[in-house]
Amino acid sequence: MYRQLNHTADVRYEIVCNSEEEIFKELVKIFKDHYSVKFKERETMLEYDLSKSLEDSIFDIVNDWIYLIESRRLFPCDCHVKNGRLVCCFKEFEEIQGTELKALTYHGLVVERSDKIVLRVVFDT
Repeated sequence: MYRQLNHTADVRYEIVCNSEEEIFKELVKIFKDHYSVKFKERETMLEYDLSKSLEDSIFDIVNDWIYLIESRRLFPCDCHVKNGRLVCCFKEFEEIQGTELKALTYHGLVVERSDKIVLRVVFDT
């Protein structure tokens, strides 16, 4: 589950989940809710190494997603963790609308672990 938090200039979210896989699935949902996308049929699968800290992995992976949207017109649609790697399905798109997410920042990027994983992130828009 994620929710948008108040932030002065950018977009800030808090995600509360049971696993790292759920964190990335919620991040995909944020992208899907943030943009309106007209998809093509072609899908591309990409894998990401999760051996770094969760904060570093989130930062690198989400910023790669933003890059793929802008440069290759690939949109993240689903993901799952398999053998220590995040496997992501991307779909090509014809058209995209919404306020552009320019980058995920380290500012405000916080992961707290207790019985749940709580992630707070800030996107530059």
